[in-house]
Amino acid sequence: MNPQIIKAINDIRPISLIYKGKIRDVEPHTYGQLENGQEALCGWQTSGGSGQDFRLFLVNEISSVAISSDNFSGPRQGYREGDQRFMRIFAEL
Repeated sequence: MNPQIIKAINDIRPISLIYKGKIRDVEPHTYGQLENGQEALCGWQTSGGSGQDFRLFLVNEISSVAISSDNFSGPRQGYREGDQRFMRIFAEL
């Protein structure tokens, strides 16, 4: 379990992460364990990778997490509270 991701969600702060070798800026929404046992983060990617949208990031593919000192405004349109892809949720907006 990644305490930085949990803190960012609880504090409504964006994060910058390195995912599969690329820097991504993300507004984290849900962090938990998928049905297959892998930990994952669902968040709104604001930059990096393939543009802005909700993305699912496998935590074992994240090599670095940095929490911003700024806040974001809250859940983006299309956010699914209690996301059914997760069998266990550690933190969510």
